[in-house]
Amino acid sequence: MSATVRRLREGDVRPLVEDLWLPFAREMESVADRNRLADDVDLVERGVEHREGRLAADGAVTWVAVDGGDLVGYAAASVESPPPVFAAGDRLHLGELYVREPYRGEGVAGALLDRVDETAAARDCERVTLDVDVANERARAFYEKRGFAVARHRMTDRTRDGE
Repeated sequence: MSATVRRLREGDVRPLVEDLWLPFAREMESVADRNRLADDVDLVERGVEHREGRLAADGAVTWVAVDGGDLVGYAAASVESPPPVFAAGDRLHLGELYVREPYRGEGVAGALLDRVDETAAARDCERVTLDVDVANERARAFYEKRGFAVARHRMTDRTRDGE
């Protein structure tokens, strides 16, 4: 792997949104209809606003993989705390992990996930969690190989006709 992994910096936000997040979102849109993107907003500007807000958020972390100055992958995670009635500790929830072609299969995703694991340990999280679309077989196989196992099934139902 020729890419290095580091924390997201302010100057990385727009390239991350344009070069990584938008392709990731488009790819996820093709996996499941529930990932459909809005067509009445400026996706890049909204994405930049969202990422800039996360930069200052205490419980949020984004790692980027960089090769020769180009962002080639990223992982975004947030600390989640259970309600105080449960004995469980905090978890680090991996909300997004994406690697551009041709970097897939080159160890970039593993290096990003290593940083997520290190962050979870540093923040005393009991575990790392994530959601993955049932139809995303490549991602499911990657996570299973890394030791993730199904702990619960999230089931969905449509609340309105035609959705």
